[in-house]
Amino acid sequence: MTQGFSSRKLISDVSALVPIPLGGKTSMPSGIKIFAGGAGETLARDVCAKLSIPFGNARVGRFADGEVDVQILENVRGDDVFIINPTNPPAENFLEMALLADAAHDSSAGRITLVPTYLGYNRQDRKDKSRVPTSAQVMIDFLANRGANRALLFDLHSPPTAGFFKPMVYDHLYASYVAVPYLKTILPKPFVVASPDKGGGPRAEVYAQLLDQGDFVFFSKSRKGAGQIRKGSIKIIGSVKGKNVLFVDDMIDSAWTVVADAEAAKKAGAKDIFVFATHLIGSPGAIARLDASPITEVVVTDTISHSPEALRTKRVKITVLSIAPLLAAAIRKIHDGRSLSDLFP
Repeated sequence: MTQGFSSRKLISDVSALVPIPLGGKTSMPSGIKIFAGGAGETLARDVCAKLSIPFGNARVGRFADGEVDVQILENVRGDDVFIINPTNPPAENFLEMALLADAAHDSSAGRITLVPTYLGYNRQDRKDKSRVPTSAQVMIDFLANRGANRALLFDLHSPPTAGFFKPMVYDHLYASYVAVPYLKTILPKPFVVASPDKGGGPRAEVYAQLLDQGDFVFFSKSRKGAGQIRKGSIKIIGSVKGKNVLFVDDMIDSAWTVVADAEAAKKAGAKDIFVFATHLIGSPGAIARLDASPITEVVVTDTISHSPEALRTKRVKITVLSIAPLLAAAIRKIHDGRSLSDLFP
């Protein structure tokens, strides 16, 4: 039986599965202003609704030649300003966040927190071959020198790159807080958690523990280039035979890797295949690739917004979990000067 677009699930409030406490003395905190670039506006409006505050009034547009045109249209003097925007391509997403931060700084904001829900250019975090840039550091330096005071990060591809924000203060949240309660409701037993590559082993181990699994497996492979798997190179470390499999990763870009792994798992005797990834980049062809794969359900979050039409499928179910309640709780706690420790699973 095929599952079309009508069966796609959008969970807009994961607090139905796991309570996310906002805390604080009042339902409407004063002094918080939230702005967003074009790519972050939908999520930012959801966060504002959770906090019962108005969405920040700013113009984020373009001049006739395509240059980014930004103006904050309300008073932010002394306010606690949060700027939400994923910084996936195009590069204008980076520019919008940087220019909003600069405008808030020059408007005498009391404190500015950058919230890049997906931090782009994080895959090139070191000089691993000759004549390449350390793109992660270049782009973080660009953001960190726009007058902001701190950053709120979300499931970085390369967690050590968070240190590039120093001397800014930064916090790092994880999608497992919202994903694990949902995954527990859909995974049929017996199941095993799998990493799509050796580098994702630590993440798979954490998810296995959170899902009460004693072990995990990982898929080893060699690549010709980014997203290009050498034919016949996939090796499975561990057993998937007769088990349902949950692949966990930080992102789905082209989907070539996870689809190849799903096919290898099926050949090795796996039952149903599930995938969780925090960030759905969804390069051209990715959704169609997932739809044609043996994967049963793909679970992602809304760190990067996609229109319903962009996620239209014929068979595979795509479930989108909202991080708005988690971000709202984190923003409230940062504003109140309280610990974020209870926002970790």
